Amino acid sequence: MKPIFVVFLLVLGACVAHGADKMETPKEMVLLTVGGDIAVTNRGPFDPDTDSLFSRFKITFDRAFAFDRPMLLRLKQGTVTVKTPELGRTATFTGPLLNEVLAAVGAARAKVSLMAVNGFEGWLDPDDIDNADWILALTADGKPLGLGQQGPIWLVKSLAESESRSEDRRGHWVWAVMYLHVGDRAMEAE
Repeated sequence: MKPIFVVFLLVLGACVAHGADKMETPKEMVLLTVGGDIAVTNRGPFDPDTDSLFSRFKITFDRAFAFDRPMLLRLKQGTVTVKTPELGRTATFTGPLLNEVLAAVGAARAKVSLMAVNGFEGWLDPDDIDNADWILALTADGKPLGLGQQGPIWLVKSLAESESRSEDRRGHWVWAVMYLHVGDRAMEAE
């Protein structure tokens, strides 16, 4: 009986190890893809035939994780109340904490680039992420952010009274975020 038990444990361990880098797959429309230096995946590598928007912005990846809205809502949520030039008023934003999204995919401690649906790109270094309350806002004042309304995902954080937004795209509040890249992002040849 003992050899069968040992074989069972070896098979179980192999199954767990094989599935350790995979998580649930989206059941609804994908809102966010995270690629680059990550340990956990739930989708295949970049495919130029099906990833046309990524292709348009020269985004490629070997490892990626796709999130739908329910998956993002299952992560630890944060709340940020801040006045934005885009809205012209103070609003309360809610959404998953950026560091929780990165932890969920086993992201390396590295620069994170954020790409919007229009091709705008901002970035954060690891200290930016660790030292602020960045969230990937899904709502403003309890209402979902839609396309054309800085959504469906808007990177925001609290600002101290003396603090202003960066002009060099470092920590820029990218709205309509569709893709995060962990690590240096290689561009395809033009």
